Amino acid sequence: MPKEYDPRPAATRLAAVQAVYELDMMEADVDDVLASFSTERWLTADDENDQEMARPKPELLKDLVRGVSLHRAQIDAALSPEMIQNRDIDGMEIVLRAILKTATYELLERKNVPSRTLLMAYVSVADAFFDTDGPQSKLISGILNAIARRVRPDEFTAAQEANG
Repeated sequence: MPKEYDPRPAATRLAAVQAVYELDMMEADVDDVLASFSTERWLTADDENDQEMARPKPELLKDLVRGVSLHRAQIDAALSPEMIQNRDIDGMEIVLRAILKTATYELLERKNVPSRTLLMAYVSVADAFFDTDGPQSKLISGILNAIARRVRPDEFTAAQEANG
């Protein structure tokens, strides 16, 4: 029997990007932003059972938002080689930066989630903010693909050998 689709991880990643955006935009405290998300936002989520309105998983949301905040230097170091070719991370639109930082955190720290799953997940998050197949989504896809191949090379080598 196939496993039923759970929209909550996608909703959590979207909420995490929004929270990281808020942290960057307002230089807010992580705990204040997380409290706001749990008490003021997403209260009607799950009333409709679709991906955009599903309630985020609280523990995953905390992990992602706190992780981005705590591992800022490591994330920036992982993003840096790709930014040289494309542009400076600090010069990007804040939402692009939030997507890239949140995804990079997951690529670095959440090894239990396959790289390809994360790449697809964050391109979907980008599609919530930008035109599907627009330049921003393509930029995010390209940068995250390069980072994933650099920080998790075994996943790509093994997959290429299995499919080759």
